[in-house]
Parts: sequence; C-alpha cells; structure tokens
Amino acid sequence: MWLGKPYIRVLLTLLFITMLWIYVKYFNQIMGIKSDTMQVIQNEESSINSIDEHVDVEKIVIGVYYEALCPDSRGFIMRDLKSTYDKIPNNVIIELIPYGKATTNIGPDGYEFKCQHGARECEANMIHACAIDIITNPSVQLNFITCMIDRNVWPIKITRTCAEEMNIDAEPILNCAKSIKGSELLAKYGKMTDALRPPVTYVPTITLDKDTANQAAILINLLREVCKRFKTPPAGCL
Repeated sequence: MWLGKPYIRVLLTLLFITMLWIYVKYFNQIMGIKSDTMQVIQNEESSINSIDEHVDVEKIVIGVYYEALCPDSRGFIMRDLKSTYDKIPNNVIIELIPYGKATTNIGPDGYEFKCQHGARECEANMIHACAIDIITNPSVQLNFITCMIDRNVWPIKITRTCAEEMNIDAEPILNCAKSIKGSELLAKYGKMTDALRPPVTYVPTITLDKDTANQAAILINLLREVCKRFKTPPAGCL
C-alpha cells in the first residue's frame, strides 16, 4: 500500500487537532451562554434586593410617659411594652419619657424637681433620662430600662446591677445624672410631658404616633391597639 505509516500518523494528528479545535470552540460558546445567563440572574437578584432595601417598613411610634417608681409604669413596661417590642421590633419606635406628674422649677442653684413618689423617684427619673440618652441601641435601651424599673427602689445600686448584667458601663450614666446634663434632660422630658394634649392625668400615658386617644384600650392590650394602625400588619400581629 502506497500510504506509509508516517503519513498515516500525520493524518491522524491533523484529524485530532481539528476535532480538538471544534470541541474547544463549542465548549467556549456553551460557557459563554452560561456566563451570560448567570450574569442576567445576578442582575435580576441585585435588582430585587435593591427594591427590597428601598421598601419602607411601616413603623408605629409608641411614646411612653412614665415615672420610674410608679407601679403602673413598672407593670406596663415590663409586661406590655417589652412584649410588644419583642413581637414586632422592626415595626415600632419606642420613645421613653421619664417624668410623669413631676414639676420643674429653676432656682438659684439651677433646676429643682419634685416628683410624685418623692426625691428618690426624681433621682431615678434622671438616671433613666441619662440612660436613654447614652444607650442608643433601641433593644438594649429598652432592656436596660426594663431591668431598672423592675427594681428601681435603690436607683444607683440597680443602675450598676443592670449595667453589670448587660455588660454596659454604668459610670457615664451615673455621671450624667449627677451633672447639669442630667437636669437638662429631665427638664426636656418635663416640657414634652407638659405639652401633651389633653394633659397627663394618669401615669403611664401612652401615645401612638403622637395620638393620646384610647388610653384604656392601650393599657389593656398594647399590641392589639398598635396592630390596628398598620395598613399591612406584620407577622407579629397575626
């Protein structure tokens, strides 16, 4: 036969190279399609996430006008407010206003406060005011105030106890309460309380989006009254 072995080897080599080239070209085309598809999917997911991020979460502002040594304030915060926040934390903003039926006067030595449950309550209210100012994380703030109001008869002692339990530095809070800053904060809360219409006649007084209506219903079942206000109630309301 006139075709020698060297010629056959060359022919087979050329055939192999041709098939390899066709395979590589086809493989690249397939991978290109997959890459384009994945890019489209990623772009769509990014768009969806972007939309989700810009969807406004409906929130109700719960204002709590309370006193640090008031038994009813203690019960409401520990039982109703904490429970409601735990169920719908992303849908409420808690505003704590520790003042109640206190009074404020400015004397020769600065601010003078008188509180419904005595001087110790004024001291506790001021510590609460400073804690609210210093602790900006909403969940930590509410947990700290809840811890304090549970055992607030000895305000300074319980501040340190709760701070230790929650790994919070108590000294900035206590230093604030002994300074003009603490008096200014409590006086500010006094102005906020005095500005309520109708005026505070019962402590605690609760506002929902600045509205003081339906106090009896709110104090009986805070979560239910808050959930009534949502256009689309969150899962915690169901």
